[in-house]
Amino acid sequence: MRLKWPFKRARAEPEPIPTGRITSTGSGFHGRSTLSPYRSRTSDVLETLRTIPDEVEALDFLRRTTPDISMALWNFVRLANQGHEMKFNDLNGKRMESVEKQWREFASRVNQVSNAGLDGLIDVLHYSAYMRCAQGLEVEVNTDRTDIVDVYPVIPQTIIWELEKRNGREVWIPYQQQMAKKVSLEPGKANFFWVPTDPDIDDPRGNLVMSSVLQSIDFQMQIMQDLQAVLHRQGWPRNDISIDLERMVNSMPPSVRNGTEGKRQEWLMNRFNEIRNAMDSLNPDSDYLHFDDITINMNQGANAARSLDVRAVTELVDVQVMNGGKQMGIFSNRTSGITETWGTVQFRIFCSGIASIQRGSKRLIEEVARLWLRVHGIQAVPKFSHNLIDWESEGQRMTVRLLEEEFHAIAQLMGWQDGDDAASAVLGKTNAVGEPVEGTKVSFGRGGDSRATDEQLPGELQQTSKRNLRSRLGIARS
Repeated sequence: MRLKWPFKRARAEPEPIPTGRITSTGSGFHGRSTLSPYRSRTSDVLETLRTIPDEVEALDFLRRTTPDISMALWNFVRLANQGHEMKFNDLNGKRMESVEKQWREFASRVNQVSNAGLDGLIDVLHYSAYMRCAQGLEVEVNTDRTDIVDVYPVIPQTIIWELEKRNGREVWIPYQQQMAKKVSLEPGKANFFWVPTDPDIDDPRGNLVMSSVLQSIDFQMQIMQDLQAVLHRQGWPRNDISIDLERMVNSMPPSVRNGTEGKRQEWLMNRFNEIRNAMDSLNPDSDYLHFDDITINMNQGANAARSLDVRAVTELVDVQVMNGGKQMGIFSNRTSGITETWGTVQFRIFCSGIASIQRGSKRLIEEVARLWLRVHGIQAVPKFSHNLIDWESEGQRMTVRLLEEEFHAIAQLMGWQDGDDAASAVLGKTNAVGEPVEGTKVSFGRGGDSRATDEQLPGELQQTSKRNLRSRLGIARS
C-alpha cells in the first residue's frame, strides 16, 4: 500500500480547454445581420460627423470619407504587416520543422470570413489596435478538443469589464452582451485573448490613440468650407460697374416720373436688370459697349490688396491633423522642406511606433499557437516574429555591410579572428571558408588616396604589417 505525504503540495492540474465559440459576431454593435455590397454616400461630411456621439464610430466614418484618416490607416496597416515567421523549438531548443509545416497549413485556413488566412487576421488586429483601442480574438476548439476550428477577431467595443473576486483576488472579468444575456469570457469558459492599446493604470480597456484627430479633422473641414467661400469671393477678378442714378431718373418717361413711387421703382429695376443681363451675356473676348450713364471700373476688380494666403492657413491645419493621426510629413504627402536624411529619420520614428503595436499582435498569435500545440498534444515553444520594415535605403545598407566586412578583415589580419569565422560572419553561411590568397590588397585608408602605405598605419599595426602580415598571410602591399 502506497502512502501519500499529507503535507505535499498537489500539482496544479491544467484547466480543460473550452470548446465551441462563446463570442458573437457584432453583438448588436452594427445592428444588422445582412451585409449588402452597397455603401451609402454622405453629402455633408462635417454635418454628419458632428451628429456622431461615439469616438470609435466617428473615426470609422472618417476613415471612409476623409483622405487624411484613410491615408493614416492605410500607411499603418500596410507597413505593420510585412510578413511574419513562426518558429517552434522543442524543450531543448532544437527547431521542429515538421511542426512548422503543420502550422503553415493551419495558418492558411484561419480567418475564413475573409479567406485571407493569418495575414488577413493580423491586418484586422492591427486595425483594431489603431482605430478601436485594443486587439481581441477568440479561438474556437472543436468538441473533441483535437483541432482548432477557426480564430475570430472580436470588436473591442462589444466587451464589458467588471471587477469581481476570483480565488480571493479582485480581477477584471470580460463580458459580452448578447441579446438579453451577458456572457462571461473569462479563462476556463472561453478561449478569449486580449491586448489593450496604451492602457491606463488599472484599466483593461485601452486608449483610442486616434481620438485627438477628431477635433483637428472637424476644424480642417470647417476651414475648407470657409476657404471655399473666400475663394469664390476673392479668387476671381470682378469689375465695378456703376449706374448714374440721376441720369436714369432724368431719362424716365413723364408718365413714370410723375406717377407713383412703385412705378418709378419698377422702371428702375427693369432698367437695372437689362444692364445686368447684357453684362452677363458677354463673352470673355467681347468689348464693353454702353451709354455714358454706365461706368465700368476695371482697376479694382481683382481685389489684390485683400487677397488671402491659403498656404499659411492649410499648413497650420495640416500640422494638427498629422499630429492627431500619428503621421509624419512624408506619409501624408506634406514634404515641403523635408530632406532625404530627415525623411529617413521620420520613417524610422514611424516604424518604432508600429513596432509597439506589433508586440501586441505577436503576443496574441503566440497564445493561439500555444493553444494549437496543446490540442495537438505537441510539446514545443512557439516564437512568432514580424519581418522588419525596410526603412533604410539601398546605399545605407551597402555602407553598413562594407563596414562589417572591413571590421572582420581587420580582425583577421590582427589575428583576433580565424579566417573561416570571418568568412562565415560576412556571408552569413555556415562552414564558409576564407583564407587570404596571393595578390589580395587590403587598405586601412579613410578618404583621399585609397592606397594606404605602411607609414600611415599606427605604430604596433605598422610593425605587424611589415613583419608578419605579408609573410604569414601572403598579402601583397597595396
